[in-house]
Order: sequence, then C-alpha cells, then structure tokens
Amino acid sequence: MAENKVKSTKPVNKTPPKSPSDPAKDRAAKRLSCESNSSHEGAMAGEISALEEAFRKFAIHGDTRATGKEMHGKNWSKLCKDCHVIDGKNVTITDVDIVFSKIKGKSSRTITFEQFKEALQELSKKRFKDKSDEEAVQEIYKLIEGKAPIISGVTNVVELQKFLLVVDVIEKIETE
Repeated sequence: MAENKVKSTKPVNKTPPKSPSDPAKDRAAKRLSCESNSSHEGAMAGEISALEEAFRKFAIHGDTRATGKEMHGKNWSKLCKDCHVIDGKNVTITDVDIVFSKIKGKSSRTITFEQFKEALQELSKKRFKDKSDEEAVQEIYKLIEGKAPIISGVTNVVELQKFLLVVDVIEKIETE
C-alpha cells in the first residue's frame, strides 16, 4: 500500500515544475523570434532597423508578456519623452496622445511598427517645421534610433548611501 502512495505522488511532483517553465520558454522564444525578424528585413536602410529595434525595446518595456510587435499608448508617450521628440514648444504630450489616437485603429489599444512610422511622420512635421517632410522624418528617426527606455526613480544614490551608513552604525553597535 505504501508503494501505491509513493507511485501516485511522484507524477504529481513531476508535473508542477514542468508547467511553469514551459510558458517562460514560450515567451522567451517569442521574444527571440521577434528580434530575429528584424534581421531578415536586411533590404531596409540601417537607420530603419535601428528604429525598429528602439520600437521593440519600448514596446516590451514594463510588460513581461509583450512580444515587441505592438506598442501601447503609455509606451508611445514614454518613447516620445525619453527620446526628446516632445520639446514643449512644437510638440507636447497632448500632440503625442492625439497622434496616437488618430493612427491606431478604432477598437485597438496598440500600434504596429508601420503605424509607429506613420505617427512619427505626423509628429516630424510639427517638430521640424523648417525642414522638408523627408528631412523632418530623418531627423525624428535620428532622435529615436538606438535608444532604450530610461528607467528612473529606482534607487536614489543619496538615499542608498544614507541607508548603508545606518547599517554600518547598527553593525558597530551590535559588535560592541
């Protein structure tokens, strides 16, 4: 009888570790396949692939389930802030939000890379008024190429130093 209990518990113990690791592997595989997709589009100019890489980095920012193929509005806004597309004069956060709403589908909450390029084209006309449409688009691409999300507010260095100082004082008191 004890053998039956042991046999019945072994399959139960084997099953849980397998199922949590499979979704993680699937997500990693999806992300890797997304990254490799940009490399087979080699006919495009180098700046476009760098633009797509920046798009994917911002698209997955803050979302562990994101594949990098579509970008949410908050990540679009973050990209525009972090890459200095928003200058406060010609392009504001309101302009960025309006362009996003205009470009995305009616029932959609995200934009694709192609829609992203359309949105940048719209903003480039506002941001670089003194340049031709083509030059303005190239300038806005240069602002974004090779960039990644800026992570702010994680740990303030001064606060960390204060904390470490307090820990040192506590350790000295405990050893005395």
